[in-house]
Amino acid sequence: MNTILVIEDNKEMAENISAILKLSQYNVLAAYDGKSGIEMVHQYNPDLILCDIMMPKLDGYSVLHILSSDSTTAKIPFIFLTAKSEKSDFRMGMNMGADDYITKPFDGFELLKVVETRLKKNELLKSTYRNDINDINLFFNHAKELTEFKKLSDHRHIRKFHKKEFIYLQGQTLNDLYFISKGQIKTFLLNNDGKELITGIHGEGDFLGYIYLLEDKPSTENAVAMEPVEIAVIPKQDFITLLYTSKEIARKFIKILSNNLIDAENRLLELAYESVRERVASTLLKMSSQHGIHSTTDLISFSRKDISNIVGTATESLNRTLADFQDEGLIELAHEGIKILDFEKLGHVLRS
Repeated sequence: MNTILVIEDNKEMAENISAILKLSQYNVLAAYDGKSGIEMVHQYNPDLILCDIMMPKLDGYSVLHILSSDSTTAKIPFIFLTAKSEKSDFRMGMNMGADDYITKPFDGFELLKVVETRLKKNELLKSTYRNDINDINLFFNHAKELTEFKKLSDHRHIRKFHKKEFIYLQGQTLNDLYFISKGQIKTFLLNNDGKELITGIHGEGDFLGYIYLLEDKPSTENAVAMEPVEIAVIPKQDFITLLYTSKEIARKFIKILSNNLIDAENRLLELAYESVRERVASTLLKMSSQHGIHSTTDLISFSRKDISNIVGTATESLNRTLADFQDEGLIELAHEGIKILDFEKLGHVLRS
């Protein structure tokens, strides 16, 4: 049961508001001045605050300023109750961080709708979403419960791609955001000589295409399935709606989108500062982890060319390093792929 604190110096008004909220199964607390209200916030940590603006001792603006300055109370949804309808008052409150306004007089339905919407939005913002298809759908469903996101699609269409099938091509204009729910995708460029430069290996939980949707420019790379792939297709309009309708929801969505940017940053650091030997060891361990390979009998079945492009070195340098690893008893080279014989010692290569 959500707890709502009503800070209102008019006791009759406070009692009416409390009665309406209690009928909707909310736990309601009441304070009759700003100072008492702040004390009750710290004592009870309510899920939402309804606060009058014009009050003795401490007005609503001061209450909001004090609570917003305290990290323990700053994220509690704050809604002003006010008889003022001038635009300057609305603007001042919103600039200070208020989440919404209810202008007196208001009816019970209006009050309950604003409270319900704000609590749903706060629940969405507090929730943690993993990068898997179930949680992505859950995030969209939670967002769709909010009035401003009613037009979001009900379902994310799943598309399947065979190994070596292209998801999109360099120069293509994208109309969708892609979420990888199964399999791995390689993104790459081709230079004037037709040489392939891998720009990324993307797996389950990664998003593709959002940079091009944001910049409204054609793709600068190709994306191809490295194995059978399943992709949840998110229409461009849904993407734009989530980014530009609400700053709070946009920040939440961007946090989900950017999970794979940390890997990209680490990838650049590896290329800049690690030796070929270290990069090969790191790549083999990452590949084994991504494919759930933890046994010395399982094979990493990527081509040498793909591995060398991921490592960022010539195939000849990769082959020499792999041969060294085999001589040291770290791996076994076979026609079908590579077996890691000693995961622990291969990890020591990164720390040597």
